[in-house]
Amino acid sequence: MRANPLSLSGSAPSAKSLKIDAIRFMAATWVVLYHFGPPPFKAILTGHLAPLGGALWSSLVVLFAGPAAVIVFFVISGYCIHNAYHRDAALRPINYFASRYVRIGVPLAIVALVSQPVGDAPTLLQSVLWSLYCEIVYYTLYPLVRMRFHRIGEMIAGATLLGAAMVWFTHLHGQMVCDHCVYQNYGVAGTALLYLPGWLLGCLIADAQRADARRAAAPSAVAAVPGTDALRSLAAGDGARPPSALTAWLVRRLRDASRLLSNHLVIARWAVIAGGSLTFVLASTSHIKPAFLPSVGPDVTLTLFQFLVAVWLAAETSTAATSTPGMRAWLWARIGALGAWSYSLYLCHKFASAVLDVLGFVPGRPLVWVTTMVFAFALSYVFYLAVERPSHRLAGRLRKFVSKVPARSTM
Repeated sequence: MRANPLSLSGSAPSAKSLKIDAIRFMAATWVVLYHFGPPPFKAILTGHLAPLGGALWSSLVVLFAGPAAVIVFFVISGYCIHNAYHRDAALRPINYFASRYVRIGVPLAIVALVSQPVGDAPTLLQSVLWSLYCEIVYYTLYPLVRMRFHRIGEMIAGATLLGAAMVWFTHLHGQMVCDHCVYQNYGVAGTALLYLPGWLLGCLIADAQRADARRAAAPSAVAAVPGTDALRSLAAGDGARPPSALTAWLVRRLRDASRLLSNHLVIARWAVIAGGSLTFVLASTSHIKPAFLPSVGPDVTLTLFQFLVAVWLAAETSTAATSTPGMRAWLWARIGALGAWSYSLYLCHKFASAVLDVLGFVPGRPLVWVTTMVFAFALSYVFYLAVERPSHRLAGRLRKFVSKVPARSTM
């Protein structure tokens, strides 16, 4: 049985898990359906069935809230990067930055290059680039976060308060480019700040899991330090600084939430889906929006949503995908296998749409929608095989590369 890397109950860590890969792929698909729209039921169900077609289409538009899915990506990103690097006794900056920038930058650069002559592809690509810019910011900050990881609780609180102050000042005294935009109003730095707490919480989930795994593997090491928190004693035994009081408090809350929700995962999943849809509805200016709902932008709603995602992710990964019964385990395995190329899907689907536009496909028709979906997924998989997978392998080599230095003479 494959070990679950995110369990807060002590299972052994791993760089990847079926659940993480499956969630990545589902989040990428969510973004695709947000950009392409759901099946055109308005064109499929006509005549007496027109009201049903309109209701189905409107419901699915609300369901597939793409920006909320990007928040899921950010939390997973924080988990994955810390889970990958916490085993290294020392993080070599040159290897680290070369590896991370190659991993994300090479596919990005190639898509940006081939998009230039293809109609509106460069413009369409901007709708996904903002999140990748944020990822680059987080990758750049990670070595500093790692150096002061014992105070990550203060980092989360500080980023949350700074982000709230920035939003308050911008709404009251700033000049809003767009009422319900984030990247356009705050730029790369401001957008990265708003969603930094979720990314940091992903790192903290990975670290709490490592502490729990070590506690389960060596309970005597904890018992040997009476009167101290398990997390503190393990950190001290690992040669690291004991976590701050706020960091330890956050870990305890994550553990409590994981224990509470791990037996009610269906409810937790629906809560996340409903929360993501609510962020979309609150920002909507549609005439079908209920009048009693206020108008709240994603700079507020998605900032709050990231905390819900972190709690859900901690609970979701407390049970390994392979431990679920029957058909569910099979589904996790199948969807998880697709997660390897979720980045390619996220990066290429807009380019695929631009290619079809140039070829004369008219959006809104059922057959065109199916063609667009099939072409986007096929193109993304080909891009994964040709570009993303080789760049990942190169990034792995760069991370492990150690230059040969002549040994010093002991004479």
